[in-house]
Amino acid sequence: MKVKYIAAILLSTQLVYTACDDMGFLQIKPDSLELTDDRIKTVDDLENLLLGAYNGIRSSGFWGGRTLRGFDVIADDGVADVATFEWVQMSAHTMNLVNAVGRDTWTATYNAINMANQVAFSDLGESILASDPQKEAQFKAEASFIRALGYFHLVRAFGLPYAEETKDIAEMGVPLRLRGVMDRATAFEVVQRSTVSEVYSQIISDLEYAIGNLPGENKVESGRATVDGAKALLAKVYFYKHDFGNAAKYAEQVINTQKYDLDEDLTAKFGRAEKKTVTQEIVAMIPSASLIEDSWGGLRDYRTNGLALPTSRPSNELIAAYDQQNDNRFKTFFKNIDGSWYTLKFDYEYMDGIIIGYNELLLLYAESLAESNGNMNQALNALQKIEKRAYGKANTTTTDRASFIKAVQKERRLEIALQGERLFELKRIKQSVRGEAWDSHKVMFQIPDVEQNGNPDVNMN
Repeated sequence: MKVKYIAAILLSTQLVYTACDDMGFLQIKPDSLELTDDRIKTVDDLENLLLGAYNGIRSSGFWGGRTLRGFDVIADDGVADVATFEWVQMSAHTMNLVNAVGRDTWTATYNAINMANQVAFSDLGESILASDPQKEAQFKAEASFIRALGYFHLVRAFGLPYAEETKDIAEMGVPLRLRGVMDRATAFEVVQRSTVSEVYSQIISDLEYAIGNLPGENKVESGRATVDGAKALLAKVYFYKHDFGNAAKYAEQVINTQKYDLDEDLTAKFGRAEKKTVTQEIVAMIPSASLIEDSWGGLRDYRTNGLALPTSRPSNELIAAYDQQNDNRFKTFFKNIDGSWYTLKFDYEYMDGIIIGYNELLLLYAESLAESNGNMNQALNALQKIEKRAYGKANTTTTDRASFIKAVQKERRLEIALQGERLFELKRIKQSVRGEAWDSHKVMFQIPDVEQNGNPDVNMN
């Protein structure tokens, strides 16, 4: 079966779908919202719309980089050397309902979710797919993956972190919209926020469906959801849910395929799109094929190879966390320019948007085994793979679970630095976020004005 690749979707998506692309998800009275039968008639039309949903993942507010950069500024790994309103707010933990990054995160992610819902979870999409059961299962599986990734992104940005103390607090997750918005009547249906636990349950349900129904023909380089990618994401979801047994289970299933490995060249996975480097380290991604399809374009502000110094950089705290003499990651990815440290990790004209890599999977697998009383020899082997590439040798030999977990958490920060994970790592392990409590509403994006306009009774952070 021929698989359409995401890199070829931009024009076809624009021809098929214009309804919600440039509007806030619940912006009052949008000019053009109907997705009518004369625009979507065939399974091929639905596939173009599905590819458009994938394209939405690379938007700056979803996985395209600007929001990821914002997460690290809110945490303690990133610094924004700009005085614009939204970045000053993130630096000071004073985000409000008109913060541009928060608004973009909300609208871009819900737009991608809505496109996925329109394909597989709408009356129109379901009526078209009813004639092709194979495509119906496939499209529902791919739409479920996109929706799961979207809600995982949203609940971490706007909801309380998952913990026993927080998971069942009423209306502190995000609204679960599970049917495609097709017209003005359905656009303004009021949906209150679910609990964090309810959102996680929906994410897990979607990923389980995806795992059971995704086609084997989908490959990582196509950018479309794969079984391995869905399992890796599910492992990560369970990891943040503190269900370490299931996190280890799904991570191990991906690891045991032996299709993935750590690249000897630390830069290979980042340079794949532009430099055509060969990598075995990417488990799920949104690929880039050119400058106009830069899936991590929102990380451009870190780049040191432009005409001016970047406006985003690593924090002094992050720099101090590295063994600067012995860590190959530090030597490869960081540079001092005129007394300030910058990162070289994103110095490309265009990059793939890496959703999850084998390196991150190894670390969450190692910690999950230790947390769930799993096999410590396997846990140690996974951690030592990361350490041997970073330092040329294994630094950790202990199988004492508490000491081992600390070592893994240290390497997790250093290994996936500046990729948008640090804020949620601090919340997961209940550490303060630059002086704010791990569950403080000050380190959550606020529900934006575009949602309140159409859903005025939505519970605020």
